[in-house]
Amino acid sequence: MEDNHDAIVDNEVRKVGLSWRILVGLVAIAIIGFLAYPFLQEQLNRSASPSGQSDSDSAESQFNTGNAYYEAGDWEQAILAYKRAIELDPSYQAAYANLGVTYYQQQKFDLAALQYQKALELNPNDGEVAYNLGALYLQQALSQSESPDPVLINQAIEQLNKAMEISPNLAEPHFSLGVAHMALGQQEKAIENFETYLTLDPNKSSQASQEAQRYLQDLRAQ
Repeated sequence: MEDNHDAIVDNEVRKVGLSWRILVGLVAIAIIGFLAYPFLQEQLNRSASPSGQSDSDSAESQFNTGNAYYEAGDWEQAILAYKRAIELDPSYQAAYANLGVTYYQQQKFDLAALQYQKALELNPNDGEVAYNLGALYLQQALSQSESPDPVLINQAIEQLNKAMEISPNLAEPHFSLGVAHMALGQQEKAIENFETYLTLDPNKSSQASQEAQRYLQDLRAQ
């Protein structure tokens, strides 16, 4: 898989990447590498639901059950548990967020987007969920056809900018914005976003960082 990816990248004469499948893959790298963050954050730091219940039938218990199924890769059972948590406590923002993450893992992107939107209604200042929604829009835009959908890309850019405003030190929105601007042929903006991503990314050896460095080299060479 990696060898095939490298061959495509090395042989492609790219002004904006030109292989939208590669761009989709890059967005997915950033999303998948980041999805666990809200999951772990909620599990470790904010596991209690707003209702404060603690028995086995509480929203908190169902949420933690969903997290356990998610970690085990059992998406269907995780979805059921998160839905039960929401039924018990409709204001449980983390359950909506993690339900969206799980739908994303099933590639049910429309359902994932709905859950992220609901989570943001409950907490508009959740930068991580705002990022996940924007990156999801971008992945949908790049997956539409042989050429990206500019309307969806601009929708993604708007959402990613919101995530950046909420959490200015979050690296991931800059990576996805770099991809979005590449897709629109906006070279200077793409360079700026990738440079900022590399400055903010705490894991300089991550696959996303390596890809950002590669795209920066290509963009600067044009």
